[in-house]
Amino acid sequence: MKTLVWLAYPLIAILLLTQALWIFHDARKRGENAWLWGLLGLLNVPSSLIVYLLVTRRRKNNPR
Repeated sequence: MKTLVWLAYPLIAILLLTQALWIFHDARKRGENAWLWGLLGLLNVPSSLIVYLLVTRRRKNNPR
């Protein structure tokens, strides 16, 4: 059981870093605040990604 827990930590770290990098690059491409979104992407999986997609796509569809 302890081995399984120790194997989960690298998996979670890889998921968080991958998500944060993808959000960072996508935000930079769209002209958003890339550093802020990238840091928010490091908080949790997949909630940060869902929030990012909802906020940035809503702005695209409703320009004000």
